[in-house]
Amino acid sequence: MAIARARTNNNNRNGTNPKTPAKTNGTSATTKSKAANASPQEEALALLKELRNLIFKEYGVKLQLRDSRVSTKIGHAAREKLGLDIAAQVKKKGGNKKFDWQKWNTKLFPKLFGQPDALKYAPEVVAIFMSMLYDTISTDPEQAIADLVEFNRASLERRNSFQEQEEEELDDLDDELDEDLDKDEEDEDELDEDLDEDDELDEEDEDE
Repeated sequence: MAIARARTNNNNRNGTNPKTPAKTNGTSATTKSKAANASPQEEALALLKELRNLIFKEYGVKLQLRDSRVSTKIGHAAREKLGLDIAAQVKKKGGNKKFDWQKWNTKLFPKLFGQPDALKYAPEVVAIFMSMLYDTISTDPEQAIADLVEFNRASLERRNSFQEQEEEELDDLDDELDEDLDKDEEDEDELDEDLDEDDELDEEDEDE
């Protein structure tokens, strides 16, 4: 009995008690556990953070978040819609004063609202403000934001369409100029041929 007790005590001192499991590094297990327990929203946020950090480290570019993108679109929409309205009323009134788009875009609008990509007010505030002026903007804040985002999308589409049309017209003009140049070169070649023929005739006359 004494020998058995001694062996048991020695096992306890050496930390090799078979009833006590050996400690392992639980870092990976903990990480997997957290990932398994994370909600889709939490996983998406973690992925978003990783992506933004990677892009910023690689290219020095900070990707805008959804709210920031929406705010920028609202800023551009408000600036353009207000500008078009004011310009139309100034033109209708007549007189010597004309609406200056550059002054509106760079001085007057920023003075009141800030830059489109850095508004002084929350998007909801700007949207509600615009709904007080225009019946095409809903009085419901969320829908008002959607209306302004749609206005910005349609405006951008129009500008791109105009730009494509201008580029096509320039291409057509270039083609016409190329055709005119080719025609001029052909005329010059024909004139050179005529001159060469005249020279040959002159030489024949001299030989006679």
